[in-house]
Amino acid sequence: MVINYLGDNSFRVQSGKLVLITNPLPRFKGDITLYTGPRSEEVKKMWPPEPNHIYGPGEYEIQEVEISGFHNKDKSATYVAKVEEIKLCFMGEAAQDLEPGVLEKLGGVDILFVPAGVSAKVIKQVQPKIVIPSYKKPNEWKEFLKELDKKAEPEEKLVIKKKDLTPGTKAVVLKA
Repeated sequence: MVINYLGDNSFRVQSGKLVLITNPLPRFKGDITLYTGPRSEEVKKMWPPEPNHIYGPGEYEIQEVEISGFHNKDKSATYVAKVEEIKLCFMGEAAQDLEPGVLEKLGGVDILFVPAGVSAKVIKQVQPKIVIPSYKKPNEWKEFLKELDKKAEPEEKLVIKKKDLTPGTKAVVLKA
């Protein structure tokens, strides 16, 4: 699996020929597209969604990828997707305000994608093996690492397999 950060709250996860994109920027397309933000007027105009575009809670299976979506308090979404036996969790901007019960449903997350402003408390509750921040300002990730008491240098991409995951939480910062 190869993971790239595209900027803002957008990630690209590639597994073989399959491409999963979150919150796509205009020039990026994927086989599966997840939207974590609350339904904006722009999104409402795109209703009904294109095939394999997911805008909210529910259970989905697309191209052998199992996906569960959950509402956050502000009606944004958090998703869990299983790709290559690796459990990925994508949290929207309101990740600090998860609906009651959502944390229990996230158990066993391998890689957690969160906005850099999410508190260390939420990350410690989820206990991922890897946490990857999204950020809007160039050095916002540094404050994120400081709050987590972790060290990491920005990388171009993350190439990972299930066997590479180790106990404990490691922070990975990807360049946009």
